[in-house]
Formats: sequence, C-alpha cells, structure tokens
Amino acid sequence: MNHRKSATGLAFPSLILLIIAVVIVSSGGIGYVVMKNKQLTTRSKIAKIQSEMDEHNVSITLYQSDIEETLGYYRLRRQLAEMRSPLVEIKYVEVCQDPNPQTPRDGSVAAR
Repeated sequence: MNHRKSATGLAFPSLILLIIAVVIVSSGGIGYVVMKNKQLTTRSKIAKIQSEMDEHNVSITLYQSDIEETLGYYRLRRQLAEMRSPLVEIKYVEVCQDPNPQTPRDGSVAAR
C-alpha cells in the first residue's frame, strides 16, 4: 500500500533547459523588433532624401529654363539695348585675304 506517487513535475535540468530556450527565443524576438525598427527609420530617411532630390531636380530644371530664357537671342538683344551696352549686332562679315602671296588662291584648306 505504500505506492510511490508518480511525479509529473519538471525536473531541475529540464527547468534550466526551458529557461535557456525562453531566453533564446525572447532575445531573437527582441532582435527582430530592433532590426524592423531600424528598417523603418532607414526607409523614412530614404523617402525624405528622395523627396528632397525630387525638389532639387525641379528647381534645377526651373533654373535651367531661366538661364535658357535669359540667353535667348531677342531677350539678350533687348537687355543689351536697355543697358546701352557698347556691344552691337554684326551687320556684315568682312572676308580677310591672306597677305602672303605664296598661298594658292583656290581656297583649299590643305594647302594652307
């Protein structure tokens, strides 16, 4: 009648292994959360930088169009006239003759 009761509790080594397993799984979960947060912050930084790059590209395009407009032929002539610049429009082109009589008169570039 003295029957031993069957022990259904965890033994000490099993309890230690269970605690180690819990620590490993917990540290893995915490590491996953930390890495996911870093990914999210990096994504937001990248999105912010991309939007700034887009804004800069738009402003560069606007500046280029302003420069092209300023360098336009008619506008440049008008600005020079308003500033009373000594620069004048070329009315005609004068052909310069070579004073060296030894050059051939056929106008070939290779003979010069």
